[in-house]
Amino acid sequence: MNHPRSSPKALAALVLVGAAVLGAAPGEPAAGGPVPSVRVAAEASVPSVAYLWAGSHTFDFSLDGGATTQTGYYQNLEPPLSSAKPSDLASGADVRSTVTSEGDVTTVSQAHRSSGDATRFTLPRGQAFRAATGWSVLAGGNVGGGPLRVWRATALLPVANSIGGMPVTGIPSGATVYRVQPGGSVRYVAVAYRYQGVSTVGLVDLTTDAFTPYATGLPTSAQIRYNDRWFATDEGPEHTLRVVRVGSVPGTEPTALGDAGPYQLRAVVGDHLVLGGAEPDSGAPARVSTVSALDGSRRTVLDPAQSEVAVAQDGGALATARDETGLWQVYHLVPGGDSGLHAWPSWIVGETDVTGEKPVR
Repeated sequence: MNHPRSSPKALAALVLVGAAVLGAAPGEPAAGGPVPSVRVAAEASVPSVAYLWAGSHTFDFSLDGGATTQTGYYQNLEPPLSSAKPSDLASGADVRSTVTSEGDVTTVSQAHRSSGDATRFTLPRGQAFRAATGWSVLAGGNVGGGPLRVWRATALLPVANSIGGMPVTGIPSGATVYRVQPGGSVRYVAVAYRYQGVSTVGLVDLTTDAFTPYATGLPTSAQIRYNDRWFATDEGPEHTLRVVRVGSVPGTEPTALGDAGPYQLRAVVGDHLVLGGAEPDSGAPARVSTVSALDGSRRTVLDPAQSEVAVAQDGGALATARDETGLWQVYHLVPGGDSGLHAWPSWIVGETDVTGEKPVR
């Protein structure tokens, strides 16, 4: 039987309520290789996995809608960073922010999951928290008053302080920012605003605090996903897919990639748009597929799969699917392989072992 890395954190994360979870050993084949002896007797017994957050080395999830948050550790990566700091944006891919409010005081606490480094700072009164990605926090933007601003800590704890919030440039004065959305990057964050009756969506470059528009006139319900390479949209009800390269000059026309059918845009990994989450009334099978941002080619990656696909801050994604042996696993989707996208089995989700062994706890 294969076992996960022997770190105390990984071993502690094996203790799950109502499910057996076991990590595949690092470096083992993604498909067709040795697998642990846990088997699922019936698909109905497999718990649904809800992803709450995903970083570069860890992810948080719950099972069957439960209130208990579990933490998983990827099995296909090199050892994580031993140190990280807010001035190094790239090091923030494994940072999760927690926001607490008491009266009109909002405090942001940040923990780097793999290095243990942490920060904490308080937003000024009137600066409403909007979103966080990596070390960066966005606040304001007409919700709570004032323009959209980017905040970061000045140093690691025990120093509790932040830089003066830098205003985001490139958004017209008087625009209403109706969406601030983290995604598959700690260098960029998606922003959508409405000005003079027209909606505009694009990315804020967190190294310069400058906004670049990539699409206009989209409905507020449009899905937006991105990484450091591509900005993609899914415009319903036909789920029309369009992409534009990050860094393109404003006004560049997005490339149309057809429609997603009954599926929805869930992530952008490498040069691929990841589709999942079939419309409930479509009758379509639950699966995960990809569309190439380069040439529009399509392929099925995971079938069958659960409906949820989660974006990771480092540009990867997570999905739950059954392999050819009947095991339901959490797969870590990352760029690589002949197809440009590799699905690594990171955790096995199951409750019943038909080999006679007790479920792993």
